[in-house]
Amino acid sequence: MQRISLNDGWYVYARDDAFSLVTAIPDDAVPTSVPYDALLHEGQRPDSVNAGRTSHFDGQVYYYQRELVLDESLRDKRLLLKFEAIFSKSFVYVNGSQVGMGDFGYASLTCDITSYVRWDAPNTLLVVCKTDLLSSRWYAGCGIVRPVWLMYGPQVHTEPDSIWLTTQELTPDGGARVRLRATLLNYTGVARNVNVRLRIFDAEEADVLNEAFPVRMGERYELNRHLYLRGIRPWSEEDPQWYWIELTVGDDVAHMRCGLRTESWDPERGLLVNDKPVLLRGACIHHDEGILGGVAHKEFELWRVARLKEAGFNAIRSAHNHASQELLDACDKLGMYVLDEVCDMWTKLKGFGDFAQYFPHSWRQVTTSLVREDRCHPCVVGYSTGNEISDINTERGFEVAHELCELIHELDDTRFVTNGVNGAFAAGEEVADIAADLTGRPREDFVTGDVNQFMGLMATRMADITRHPVVSRVLERLDSSVDVQGYNYMTARYESDAARYSQRVMLGTETYPRQVAENWDLIEKLPAVIGEFTWTGWDYIGELGGEPYPAWQNTSGDVDTFGFRRPVSYWREIVFGLRTSPYIAVRPPEAHGTPRMFGPWKFTDAVASWTWGVEPGTPMTVEVYAPNGSVELRQNGKTVGCAETAERYALFEVPYEEGTLEAVTEACERCTLATADIATAHLVTEDVAYGDWIFSQAHVEDAEGTWVLDSGWSWECAREGYELVAAGSSVSTPADFGASSVRLSGQGALAIYRKL
Repeated sequence: MQRISLNDGWYVYARDDAFSLVTAIPDDAVPTSVPYDALLHEGQRPDSVNAGRTSHFDGQVYYYQRELVLDESLRDKRLLLKFEAIFSKSFVYVNGSQVGMGDFGYASLTCDITSYVRWDAPNTLLVVCKTDLLSSRWYAGCGIVRPVWLMYGPQVHTEPDSIWLTTQELTPDGGARVRLRATLLNYTGVARNVNVRLRIFDAEEADVLNEAFPVRMGERYELNRHLYLRGIRPWSEEDPQWYWIELTVGDDVAHMRCGLRTESWDPERGLLVNDKPVLLRGACIHHDEGILGGVAHKEFELWRVARLKEAGFNAIRSAHNHASQELLDACDKLGMYVLDEVCDMWTKLKGFGDFAQYFPHSWRQVTTSLVREDRCHPCVVGYSTGNEISDINTERGFEVAHELCELIHELDDTRFVTNGVNGAFAAGEEVADIAADLTGRPREDFVTGDVNQFMGLMATRMADITRHPVVSRVLERLDSSVDVQGYNYMTARYESDAARYSQRVMLGTETYPRQVAENWDLIEKLPAVIGEFTWTGWDYIGELGGEPYPAWQNTSGDVDTFGFRRPVSYWREIVFGLRTSPYIAVRPPEAHGTPRMFGPWKFTDAVASWTWGVEPGTPMTVEVYAPNGSVELRQNGKTVGCAETAERYALFEVPYEEGTLEAVTEACERCTLATADIATAHLVTEDVAYGDWIFSQAHVEDAEGTWVLDSGWSWECAREGYELVAAGSSVSTPADFGASSVRLSGQGALAIYRKL
């Protein structure tokens, strides 16, 4: 089937009266294109019920409405509406008749509207959506948050999302043995002998298949052919080669992009892509796009993936939901592996309005949607059936784990299946037994309170918790329901489990940033551990941990909301072995002498600045990140000291004095941090363009290029010929995102433009 974008021409409005005989667009409706996050434009509430979970946003019921005039050439076609995502509970109407509904905001929704459209007048499309209170642990947004398509094709056509070209084998002479699968549908009143033609563009042999297949009336024909392709370059992170394919079924023409590669895994060789070992240097990311809200734009995802790849990551975990097609397309194009996740809960609620209330009857459709849509993306390396599932240690939980795994294997047997298991969550009701066992206190002391309180209580004993026999039993039962065991914050199990379980392959599905050196040393040592995903790679909205209104950012990312890398990012790059030059960061003067304890999801409070405006001689803590060995720190040409860097960093106490700090490694690699000359400071903008979009980062630097952090300068960021989509810095609030003046803070600010 072919498709037409329906992203333009929408009106959005809120309504609290659902009873209406006539659907009329009110005067206060907002004309817009989609994706559009109505909740972000609703504004924060100081009395928000969701509070910091969703950055003080509470939603209501939103209506998205537009007209659709159909061309006469489509009269005899099958017509489908496809919404890539509507968050979260949605109802779709065409000319007043309901044609579909969805209850999971990250899954696509496809509606057959062939029998509901009219040809003598415009058609009214109406989408009603709501995000319930306490429906998410983070900011999710509300509305049509991903693209919308009108899909059309003849009465005999290929079922959407059924075309799948998999690589069975790569041959030494540059060929590939592949398998083509597709579902052919016949809605005519007679059987058809349908000609099927497959073409692959930019390959050595363009015409691969040209045969006739019988499709009986009203039935599905499952096309399943083994083919051989010549002159193929396999897709990989280093060489993300992809091909356009065209599948013609009778009069129906479908186009899609594909990459050809192989994948395997085992405890002796780890993860192999195209028969070459791969370690996943992963970043967990939420779906939101920062100052754009909970939406998905292809241009933003290209910009974000490029920034993450520059920071040394080669993999993304879509935490904790279906990755958008825009994100997957960006990863396909730029060479970034993706761990695609189904959801964050199964049958046990994490919030009183969340997906657990729908999971029992929706899990099959939601999972099928994920796999069928995403399996054609070469970037997808695996699927996660869930994250920190609190009911996994129940009889029904083990059944669900197995059912999900089997369904995914049925739909795609070429990628691994995992599950992000947190030892404390996985223990379920036995968590009190673990606490009592480790502390010697009565079990009753731990019966009340949620698991996060338990984890806080046991912060000093997490290694013992994760290695406890209760957790071991859970993982043993799950071995048959995953291909790779996913460990959330369970580094302590890697070495012992690799020795004890000869068939187990492990993956750090969620890890603390402060443990990256420890983790990576074990990952490089143990073939059975195929990589890790840090929490988190990119800042996100929500999950604030009690921060008061109007806070909106969770700032635990290696890269901040505005695309600037934090010091932890450079440390991680050194740990990964991707950077040999050192990096210098400095703790604020008021932090000197205080422990480096920032909670589990923050590595440091240091920043890359030697411009502090304090009295000379003020004691400062300087952090130097460098490869394993030793590093020397010099101040204004004089040696301050030398230190070992077993953890890839060293700490120095330095009396403040304007000038320069220089770090020198054993290999004579150097890094310099200088005091900025404020008198020569000026505003600098750096633009990156993707299509009609421009991502512009602004910062202040002096004549020598030394950055001035937290400058407080005002940036007038309006640009002729472009719409300012959004702009902000760390001191902005969502109410400011549409303003054309931004105050620079932290490293700078970001403005996003779209060509008029």
